[in-house]
Amino acid sequence: MTRHAVQCSFEGCPEAASYKIAARWSDGSFAELKTYGFACSDHLGPVFRQAERRLQDYQAAPNEIVEELAIYRYETGKRDRQLQRLWGLEDNYRT
Repeated sequence: MTRHAVQCSFEGCPEAASYKIAARWSDGSFAELKTYGFACSDHLGPVFRQAERRLQDYQAAPNEIVEELAIYRYETGKRDRQLQRLWGLEDNYRT
């Protein structure tokens, strides 16, 4: 099976992603990480702030729960539940 590198979401950036910006989402019967972007080290701040704006504009359905935005260390081949949340980085970028 061939795996490709996930690219940074910052427009024009060719770098591989080191971080996943996501929020826990649930509809009551199913839960997952809802991805708002991927970032390399150089673009984590701008990608996180753009994701915050998108999340603020999102209107959840009555049965949906969307938790706060979080930063995870992205590692190819790992499932969402295996990704490490980076609490300290989040505090640096929240507006």
